[in-house]
Formats: sequence, structure tokens, C-alpha cells
Amino acid sequence: MTDELKDIIYADLFRYTGNARRYKNIYACYLEERRSSPEFSYISVMRRTRYYYDQLNKYDGIRKKLYQIKFAVSNFRLDRLSRKYHFQIPYDTEIGKGFYLAHFGRVIIHPKSVIGHNVNVSTGVVIGTQFRGKRKGSPHIGNYVWIGANAVIVGNIRIGNNVLIAPGAYVNFDVPDGSIVIGNPGLIRRSPGATLNYINNTILFDEYNVSSSGVKQW
Repeated sequence: MTDELKDIIYADLFRYTGNARRYKNIYACYLEERRSSPEFSYISVMRRTRYYYDQLNKYDGIRKKLYQIKFAVSNFRLDRLSRKYHFQIPYDTEIGKGFYLAHFGRVIIHPKSVIGHNVNVSTGVVIGTQFRGKRKGSPHIGNYVWIGANAVIVGNIRIGNNVLIAPGAYVNFDVPDGSIVIGNPGLIRRSPGATLNYINNTILFDEYNVSSSGVKQW
């Protein structure tokens, strides 16, 4: 793997292993997690597929052909894992570092959605588009967001940072930073510690522009 690819895959890996399960050889840890975790396995292949896709327009000749082959193979593997584990998360979805799928099972994310860093997604979640009306489009989800089982997030809305979407919630409206959304139709409850102890092994890098409160300014 290139350094660029390692950076994002190992950030996702840390969300699953933390420091307690890290080996001196991080690649050995990566291989073990690939074998034992369907969720991380899917994320890893998804990241590779996106990386190879992004390289296609950067090169010509033999190098481009090589990336075309890598992309085709990786995309085939991603499709097989999608059918096996019922994740429908396209490789071209914009997803930040530290992405965490809590359980394998049906998860659907529209490719036009934008998802920030340190986001947890539980089984049964749908993050989808709306095709008409003032909310036409797909969601933009901030950083440090926990999305509970069977929650539905749809439309051109903005979910802020440090937001907890409760299991079964239906969200088709903007949600400010530091909030909990519960119910169907969803109701907002302001909570400065909304995701405290919900998001495990968070990653903090300088380039995230993390504020003193620990949340990136979205």
C-alpha cells in the first residue's frame, strides 16, 4: 500500500483495534482484522477501490493500465462483499477517516452523501437522497456522529458535529452541533455531550482542525 492509502485504512483500523490490540507490526494487525471483522474487511476493500479509482486520471500508459486492473479487481471484490454482508456503500461515497460499521447487515448509503471523520453507523441504517422538494439531494454528515440501528437520514440536510441519531429515528431536517435526535418524526434535544462514550477509539489529527472542545468546525 502507498502511504496515502495506509493513512486512511490504518485510521479506520484504529477505530476497531485502538491501542490495546495493536501489534508492533501494524500490517499483521491489519491482516488479522481483515480475517476476523466483516465490517472492517468491507471498509478496507472500499477504501482500496476508491484509491485506485482516483489514480486513473493521474497517469497514462502502463501505469494507468495497472491501476485499471487493480480497480477492476478491487471493485469486483467489493461487489462480492456487498452481496455477502449486505452493505451498499459505493466506493465513490465521500467518507472521512475513522469510519466504523458496528455490525454487518443491511446498511445503505447513497453515493452523493458526504460523511465526516469518526462516524459510527449501525445495522439497518439508510442514508439516502430525496428527489424533489426543497430538500432535494443527499445528506452532509459532520464529525463525531453516532447513528443508531435502523435510523433513516434523507435529503439535502446537514448533520452537525457531535450528534447522536437514536435507533429508529427519521431525520429529514438540519441538526445542529451537540444534539440528540430521537423518534419518528425526529425531535432534536440539545446535548453538549451527545456522543460521549458512544464513539470508541476516536482519531485526532491536526489537519482535522479540531477545536478545543474536540470537535472539528464543520
